[in-house]
Amino acid sequence: MAEILLADDERMMRDGLKALLAGEGFAVRTARDGADALVRFSEKRPDAVLLDVMMPKKNGFAVCEELRRLDPLVPVIFLTAKDAEVDQVRGIALGADDFVSKSAGEEVLLARLRRALERAEGMKARNLAGRILRLGSVEVDLERRTVRDGDSAETLTASEADLLRCLASDPGRPFSADEILSSLRGEGYVGDPATVRMHIMNLRRKLGRAGSMIANLQNAGYYLVV
Repeated sequence: MAEILLADDERMMRDGLKALLAGEGFAVRTARDGADALVRFSEKRPDAVLLDVMMPKKNGFAVCEELRRLDPLVPVIFLTAKDAEVDQVRGIALGADDFVSKSAGEEVLLARLRRALERAEGMKARNLAGRILRLGSVEVDLERRTVRDGDSAETLTASEADLLRCLASDPGRPFSADEILSSLRGEGYVGDPATVRMHIMNLRRKLGRAGSMIANLQNAGYYLVV
């Protein structure tokens, strides 16, 4: 049974989501604000975190940043009443895996959550063969989501690792933003291309000298240089 940490300062929203998730077989712990969320997370690591953006004491962005220092791999999904692109870009830059609007239907939230959990579980289940990607002097462990170049090391988010795996599946072929989003969120997912741009920017930075091996062909998409 997957355990979810749900952080939201609105009691009605918190109770409603807890009932929804519990009814779908999830174990749910709740937090009433950002500081409380960090305490609950430290007490016991959950399998995924649903995180409200606007909370007292610490907002969702500050909490996400701290969570990524504590655990770079746990799926983090923002629950937000704000759909502004700038908020999504900021959240992704901090390491969030996804955004779900509070106005979205219950099935949307459940689908996104299950997808994030499946991706995290799939990363654990993959065997050693095929998990190591070498880009020049840079070695990427796609299961552990680590990037190493000599003594320097970085950690990828689940979305960044999946994006790199997508590009590596067919080096030299450009993948459109829609194709990349489908690989990250599931077939038929429709999202904002800005999400892909931000993941690409973060991925290039973390790959260091190998970052230039992710190229962009105008009007075609991103590809891995062979």
